[in-house]
Amino acid sequence: MSDAASLPFVTVISTGGTIARYSDNPCDTVDYAEIGQDLDSSDLLSALPAVVRARFRVREITFSQKDSSHLDMSQWAALACRIRDLLAENPDMAGIVVTHGTTTLEEGAFFLDLVLHENRPVVLVGAQRPASAISADGPANLHAALLVAACPQARGKGVLVVADNEVHAAAAVTKAATYRLDTFRSPDFGPLGVIEGDVVHFARQPLGRRHIDSSVLGRIARGWPRVDICYSYSGGDGAAIAAFHAAGARGIVVASMLPGMCAPGENDALDAARAQGVAVVMSSQGSCGATIPRQDLRQRGIVAAGRLRPRQARILLTLCLAMDMSMERIAEIFDIS
Repeated sequence: MSDAASLPFVTVISTGGTIARYSDNPCDTVDYAEIGQDLDSSDLLSALPAVVRARFRVREITFSQKDSSHLDMSQWAALACRIRDLLAENPDMAGIVVTHGTTTLEEGAFFLDLVLHENRPVVLVGAQRPASAISADGPANLHAALLVAACPQARGKGVLVVADNEVHAAAAVTKAATYRLDTFRSPDFGPLGVIEGDVVHFARQPLGRRHIDSSVLGRIARGWPRVDICYSYSGGDGAAIAAFHAAGARGIVVASMLPGMCAPGENDALDAARAQGVAVVMSSQGSCGATIPRQDLRQRGIVAAGRLRPRQARILLTLCLAMDMSMERIAEIFDIS
């Protein structure tokens, strides 16, 4: 076996985002998204020192060059199919790294975690500073992601998110800061592991993983049911909820006041939507802690989101509705700690 063939084989798929943006001004860490230029997967890898690249056998694929705010479920479904096919066609591949914009990274990671039933690691990674910035964090994050994708202990943990030398579970992680480098956090239980001295250390397994049958990918490719998010606040009259219902929403996720409460007018609008068959999931605006299926919610036919935050709850509810699941089955899937 040649020396190259003995190296960990990892595929890097670039989708765009800050990690793949370049500005002419090295001090620009704000306006690059609108005025910068796109980089492809080969550009990202060339930013790594040769001694780092020499530790891996890497295939480069540029899937897209988009700000992640422009991605939607059709792109994530296509990405999931590409990942599934790559792993099936390459049994010697250790894992896959997906570079992704941080704006919707937690949504993309959770979508992939729900629909990919793979043992080998799929690692999402992004950056808070563009590649042109002073002290850009992209190369270090990409190196860490390669280490995790090549790590045998990363197998069986689902889709992972790597940032700032931490490894997070897709269902637990959230972007918590606008520009700080330590933006990705798992508020309830912390990261699954860390990268120290080029070594990946895992402390625990991910909790409460959910799976949706991969046949949902074909349905999403043809379109997906409308699910909206309503932000609850003191004195809310439910006008937004009624508008979402009138626009054809099949599901509504409520970003409720903690620990899972809405204003009276909002409750009235939610009950009216439920009476017309709209699926309602109650999540919260909090960064940690579960939304519990209290007796009041159960009696009204409203599903509690558990530890899922509103945008993740929307992803899961959309996939459940795309699979024509009953409210009882939807409640069972959400009711995982």
